[in-house]
Amino acid sequence: MAAFIPWLKFIHLSALLLWCGGLFALPALLAQYRGTRGRVDRRRLQAATRFTYIAVASPAAVVAVVAGTLLIHPTQSYGNWMLAKLTLVAAMVCFHAICGKLILVLHDRRDRAPQRLHLMLVAIPALLVPLVLWLVLAQPVFGPQA
Repeated sequence: MAAFIPWLKFIHLSALLLWCGGLFALPALLAQYRGTRGRVDRRRLQAATRFTYIAVASPAAVVAVVAGTLLIHPTQSYGNWMLAKLTLVAAMVCFHAICGKLILVLHDRRDRAPQRLHLMLVAIPALLVPLVLWLVLAQPVFGPQA
């Protein structure tokens, strides 16, 4: 099993990069819905948004979560930092689901929410992604030390 750990880490990091990129791209794509002019422009934006969500971000999220889960036991990552990291990853999953819901809502109504709301949504992954990265790299000790 030890021979597969570097490959599993590579798969996990690659999928994580795609997923995090998608979490940043989706709010930017959603912000453009309000400014579309004409049916063709709107259909292209809808296609790009759905492709980003369905073909890029969602599969990458699944692969990242599965590969990360498979890495927990072999790397003996049992610290309290891991619980904090998994909590933030769950928040990333919820944000991913919210983006999916917004895609469905905006499919028929482009004026549902102001453009700046979707741009402000970028702040969520801008906070979560660096926090997860910090937790993984620093592996801080929370609570009493054993």
